[in-house]
Amino acid sequence: MKKLLLLIASFLCLSSAFSEDLGKKAPTYALDQDAREQLKAIVTEKIKNGDVERYQKHQIDVLKAKLHNFGDLGLATNNTYQSQLRDLTFTVPKDFKDTSGNVVAHRGNVIKPLERIVLQNGLIFIDGTDQTQINYAIARASKEPLRIVLTKGSPYELRLKYKNSPWRGGKSIPFYFDQDGLIIKTLHLTYSLDIKTVPTTLSQRGTKLWVETGVRS
Repeated sequence: MKKLLLLIASFLCLSSAFSEDLGKKAPTYALDQDAREQLKAIVTEKIKNGDVERYQKHQIDVLKAKLHNFGDLGLATNNTYQSQLRDLTFTVPKDFKDTSGNVVAHRGNVIKPLERIVLQNGLIFIDGTDQTQINYAIARASKEPLRIVLTKGSPYELRLKYKNSPWRGGKSIPFYFDQDGLIIKTLHLTYSLDIKTVPTTLSQRGTKLWVETGVRS
């Protein structure tokens, strides 16, 4: 278990390991009195002519737009049902080190994630703008331990729409969004598992992953 957690942690550290050293910042100097007065005058003028108010309104509009549309990961809809058991076992391709230079995962180590971890919840990926998929996901997730993950649409709007719907002892249905496709990318890079269409459902079956695509009758 520790080795697996360390390996996961090492993957998260990769981005920092490849970070570019941008060097030192240029020296800064205090503004003299004239410069401060000029800056104050510029800010005062922008407040008077409405520039500041327009900027604030623009930022609010951008935030609202993001709440109502999280984007589209570009996954096609395919309702044809197929299923398979996937073994997520993988071999560590090279030594991974932490920031102190200690090897946290050795090349050649065989990792079997689902032998060490029990998934509390599966995932069902759907197009959040397709009401048929939304209904299907809600119906399944109400009977199975699944989290509803959108690849398109707004989880914010759906949470508002279903805020008074009874759900596992609560009063609203939780919806999530795979921001920047992080979950899908991780499944591909780590386990060579490609999610190309929705709806797709992932759940644990013993030490393997049960992958369902399309609509189960």
